[in-house]
Amino acid sequence: MSFNAADGSMNVSVVSGNSLTGLHAADGSINVVVSTGSTYVGAAHPCGAWWVTVSPGTLVPLRAPDGSLYVNTTLSKNGSQSVTVVSGSLTPSGTTPTYYIYGF
Repeated sequence: MSFNAADGSMNVSVVSGNSLTGLHAADGSINVVVSTGSTYVGAAHPCGAWWVTVSPGTLVPLRAPDGSLYVNTTLSKNGSQSVTVVSGSLTPSGTTPTYYIYGF
């Protein structure tokens, strides 16, 4: 597997962040941790993965207000990074994702 999926999106592996993982997964994808949106987190999780927030589907900047990378699972042109999830889930069970709407 490579960094990019066949459709041009970025391959990501969703990790919990409970142990050191680094940025790159063994399969070549990028490790990401889903942000809760409750506090500012920046771009990089302490485990080495990127923080991400699922895009609400509207026009957004590349970064969410908490510093994480906006991502989406469709090839949209709404400003967020299109991704293909190769392992894990962008909406972990038992949690409700926080969505931001970018105001003009």
